[in-house]
Amino acid sequence: MPSEPLKEPQGPVLLDRIVKSECQRVAVLGLHAHAGTRTILASLVRELHRRQWPFAVTSAPRTPLEIDAETEAAVTTRLAVPVGAIVATAAASTADGAARLELVETTDLETSRGPVGIYRVVEGGEVDVQGPDDPDAMEAVVKRLGTVSGGLVFVDGSWERRAFAAPGVTDGLVLALASGLSATPERSAAAVRYLVEMFTVDPCEEPERVAWQETASGGAAVLLDVRGRPLGLLPPGLADPVQALRAADGTPVATVVLPHGLNDEFMVSLVRSQFRCQLVVRDATRINIAPIYFKAWFKGGGKIRVVRRTHLVAVATNPINNSGPDADAAKFRQSVAEALPGLPVHDVVLETGDEPRKPIWKFWE
Repeated sequence: MPSEPLKEPQGPVLLDRIVKSECQRVAVLGLHAHAGTRTILASLVRELHRRQWPFAVTSAPRTPLEIDAETEAAVTTRLAVPVGAIVATAAASTADGAARLELVETTDLETSRGPVGIYRVVEGGEVDVQGPDDPDAMEAVVKRLGTVSGGLVFVDGSWERRAFAAPGVTDGLVLALASGLSATPERSAAAVRYLVEMFTVDPCEEPERVAWQETASGGAAVLLDVRGRPLGLLPPGLADPVQALRAADGTPVATVVLPHGLNDEFMVSLVRSQFRCQLVVRDATRINIAPIYFKAWFKGGGKIRVVRRTHLVAVATNPINNSGPDADAAKFRQSVAEALPGLPVHDVVLETGDEPRKPIWKFWE
């Protein structure tokens, strides 16, 4: 007996939001373990199939800290895909009921499971998806997927491997969080506000951009005065960088352009000092500091700017909490929306009227 056709969603769904953003290569970034990126990606795949739009998918491989030793394919994202989808992965699944894939082209981009190939799905089923580890390689794969598929491209991954979500690799970002991000759903809703603030810091001015392109991109931290003129370089490996943030002639440093990003080790001494300046990093994925330091730096008059601004499209919520009771789905989405006024917040299961939060097998039949 044939299955019932997919139901028409009520109201705008996450895919509508992505289309309106005009982003073509979209990262689905989980802010913590079990955030629900696979469910979000599966929902997008189902909606794309319902509309009969071309698309392609790949996934950033998990880090060793994310891999469950008891799960054989934990390094990959296992996803149900229909006929016609384009997939970039290191290996095709051979499990029962797996998708049958036709190789479109091979690449010279390596993963822990071998080179990445680009495949077309010729028989729907599940496939283990694993793209390359390196951000530059991921950028090349994602661009190629767009060309081969002629449609939208989606990449999923988690916070520990967030370089795949950097501007340039992808051009749009959907953040995913579950109610288990913090101890309670209310605290999870509040915690995501800091992460959104981080991803929406303002872009830098042209002098800082030039300094990044000419010097910082090569690995040197550049010091600039208030007019954006170079004052020298910040020596590497300083236990306390504050003492070095003054030019030899006494001119105060107004901006530090950092090649490798921000971390707590660098920020602690700055926050504790009276010195404040502008810190410039390549993009928001290079900001890796605790919320307390982030807020203290801005409260004290400091600034953080980016060379490449992130296009944050939406936030997607998941009421599941793997370490405690689940939240009410509608209430959790609402609390996150209230914490993030002006930013679209979706629950892909609620908005499509689906009961299960896992991909429905053979949804294309």
